[in-house]
Amino acid sequence: MFSEIDIEKLKSKLKNYSKDYKENFNQIEKYIKSEIDEISKLKALKRSIIPEISFNQINLRNTKFVESIKKRGCVIVRDVFENLTIERLNNDLEKYIEENNYYDDQKKKSGLDKYFSDLKSSKPQIMGLYWSKAQMEIRHSENMLKVKKWLNNLWIYKNDEYEVFDPSKELSYADRVRRREPGDNTLGLSPHCDAGSVERWSDDYYQKIYKDIFSDNFLKFNPFNAKYRDKTTEFESPAVAHVFRTFQGWTALTEQGPNDGTLQLIPIAKAMAYILTRALLDDVPKDELCGSKLGKALSVNKEYHSLLLEGLISIPNMKPGDTVWWHPDVVHAVEEKHLGKNYSNVVYVGSTPYCKKNLDYVRKQAKKFLKGESPPDFAAEDFETNYKGRIKIENLTSLAKKQLAIEN
Repeated sequence: MFSEIDIEKLKSKLKNYSKDYKENFNQIEKYIKSEIDEISKLKALKRSIIPEISFNQINLRNTKFVESIKKRGCVIVRDVFENLTIERLNNDLEKYIEENNYYDDQKKKSGLDKYFSDLKSSKPQIMGLYWSKAQMEIRHSENMLKVKKWLNNLWIYKNDEYEVFDPSKELSYADRVRRREPGDNTLGLSPHCDAGSVERWSDDYYQKIYKDIFSDNFLKFNPFNAKYRDKTTEFESPAVAHVFRTFQGWTALTEQGPNDGTLQLIPIAKAMAYILTRALLDDVPKDELCGSKLGKALSVNKEYHSLLLEGLISIPNMKPGDTVWWHPDVVHAVEEKHLGKNYSNVVYVGSTPYCKKNLDYVRKQAKKFLKGESPPDFAAEDFETNYKGRIKIENLTSLAKKQLAIEN
């Protein structure tokens, strides 16, 4: 448990990886500042910052483009689904929500999902739904598989000890949907990272992943080296993902862009180095890690990370069928207000390659799917157990059964 972790002792250990932990941070800070300056200049010139590619171009070899993804830690893949397909699925999702009286159910179970417990809206913007036709069709489509294979191959997935994952095989991580109303000001999520908070300092394998950062070799640190990322252990919490996603992501169901309550990113793949080493400085209380707490998302805040926050940008305009993807170390947020005139709807879909860590989770998830219950990583709201139109095993394609670990 977190209470059993001696933070002061842990920080002392991590400081000792470096010849001079303060100078190590200074070097990382200089790098981050140069990245922030570049982002600011591009923003002022109204130039694109996040790399973009269309679905039919993802297999074309372009070294410069791939390097831009590895530098930014994020990418937009457009036109993954046709407009008519997405329009149908968005309508299906709306019907699924209304016919099953989701909003009434949510009011009865409010408070179970602690991650979003501060939201005051009578109509929640992120919904505890996982097994609708829209979500399943998007998650398990051939086009989505093609995109995920391409994303997985951006990583170094083999090393001299073992193969971390199979980039050609994908498992399915069931996540929620966002349906954000025009005028909504309840959803804004402050900048954070998922996949562990305190763990990124305390877990033995995370320490191995980030060893170059702590030991004065920051320039050698490669965020896209997957070694040991399949072996980390996260604290039990309904707010923490227990899988290794090469990329988090979502698919747009409606058109949306800046000021529509959309996603924000700090497009610096190595930004985690700043967060990790900042916590070791002397102005941070000895028993704290810059605000990060057990079972919560990794905190990125003005008190300790003001420089980094200067790089926070909203993603550009997204059309129905477009997708956006970001590295698990990339800081992200959600705009505080939706100032647009239409619903801002997305289906969350991450890239979850085949490895033991992910397979172990997906097998647990499969049992939940069969009952229509919420997946293991999420609050046990279990809205869909008796929902009309919920996808069941007899509705699944062969690909979906394999990705859900129901069929080999």
